[in-house]
Amino acid sequence: MVTVMGEVAIAYAGSRARVTALVGGIDRERASTMVPTCPEWSVHDVVSHLAGGVADALSGNLEGLGSEEWTAAQVDARRENSTADVLTEWNTNAPLLERFLDPAGMLGRQAVADIVSHEHDIRTALSIPDARDSDAVRIGLGFAATKLVESASEHGVALRLRSTEGLDLGPESADVTLTASSFELLRAATGRRNVDQLREMDWDGDVDAVIPSFWWGPLHPSEKRIDE
Repeated sequence: MVTVMGEVAIAYAGSRARVTALVGGIDRERASTMVPTCPEWSVHDVVSHLAGGVADALSGNLEGLGSEEWTAAQVDARRENSTADVLTEWNTNAPLLERFLDPAGMLGRQAVADIVSHEHDIRTALSIPDARDSDAVRIGLGFAATKLVESASEHGVALRLRSTEGLDLGPESADVTLTASSFELLRAATGRRNVDQLREMDWDGDVDAVIPSFWWGPLHPSEKRIDE
C-alpha cells in the first residue's frame, strides 16, 4: 500500500532534509559548537534530541513528552555516538513516524514546530541562515501561536497574532495584537527571544500584560538576547 504524505509530513521531511544537509559531514569540532538558543546543548546534542524524539515516539516512550528530563535522556543516550551515526538513526526511523503526523492532528504539528525550531537553532549556531519561509515555519507557527494565544487567555489577556504572510489568530476584539513575520513570531513564541526583544516587537496594546504568556509548557523567553 502506498502512503500519501500530507502537508505536515512533507513539512517535517523537508526540515529533516535541510538539517541533514547542514550537519552531514561536519567534523567533531563543528558538531560540538554550542547552540545559543539551547544554552546547554551543542549541535550534536540537538540532533541527538531529534533522533531520540523519533525513537521514543516509535517505541511509545512518551511519558514526560517535551519535558527537560525526557529530552535530556535522548541526548545522554547518544553522547558517545558520532553525529553521522545519530543522523543515520534519525533518517532511518523518521519516515516510519512521518506517515502518522497528519492523522495525529496537533501532535503532528507539534513535531513540526519542534524540528523547524531546532533547524533554525542549528542554523544560528553555524551562521547559516536560510529557509525562513518554509512550510515547516508556517505549520510550526500554527501550533506555537495557538499555544501562545491559549496561554495569554489563561493569563486573562485576549491576544491576537498576525503574520505578514497571512496568519491571523485570536479574537478581533483583542486586548493586545502582535504583528511580525511568521519566522519572528515562531522564534518569539518558542523561547528564542529575550524579554527585551519581545518588548521591541510591533505591538498594539499593553505589551507588559502579555509578557507572562510567553512562559508556556516547557518554554520561556531566552535569558540572553538572540540576534539571527
